[in-house]
Amino acid sequence: MVANLLISLIGQLLWLAYSKRGTMVLAREHEQNVLQGDFGEAWIEAVAAGSGILHGRPTSLDLQKADVQLFLRGLVRGTYNPAVLVQVKTAIDLRQLDDGDYSYDLDVETYEMLRRDDHSVPRILAVIHVPADGDYVRLCADGTLLVGRGAWVSLEGHPPSKNSSTQVVRLPAVNTLDREGLHRMLEAHGVRRSTPVPDVKAWELT
Repeated sequence: MVANLLISLIGQLLWLAYSKRGTMVLAREHEQNVLQGDFGEAWIEAVAAGSGILHGRPTSLDLQKADVQLFLRGLVRGTYNPAVLVQVKTAIDLRQLDDGDYSYDLDVETYEMLRRDDHSVPRILAVIHVPADGDYVRLCADGTLLVGRGAWVSLEGHPPSKNSSTQVVRLPAVNTLDREGLHRMLEAHGVRRSTPVPDVKAWELT
């Protein structure tokens, strides 16, 4: 009887130790993902600031799949201060294809949000690759380097995903995350567009 109780007690202690260790590992992984994501958002804002583009957090809570809002000052193609909302993803496994473009597995929930064509402010996906190991910030002879590279893409109008968890998206390498690339992003997607009007013949309405 005593032996059985000891075996049972030892088993419970081992299970508790394993469970606690697993919870701690998951907590550390979640914390690392949060910090990694924060770095990616700050990375975009630093590039925007250095490019003369206004930037900031769009809302107090991320409930609309948008991390950073960008404004290009001035009048561009009939729109004053073009703006976009950018969903930023930071990844250590961003794949680069043979033609130079990037490939990323985006979660379906975010994909479905970004592909909508009825947002009041256009949405952009930006994915930044960071190394799995090493410092994200490095002091160089001519300044401070924020480690990372990536691209952006507009998913507006893309077809619905048939997948249950992730959707592969392609990010053109020409859509760079630098001064030229951010300006091109805002000039192409931040300007005002006409609102679709249904084809209705007013004289046939009753």
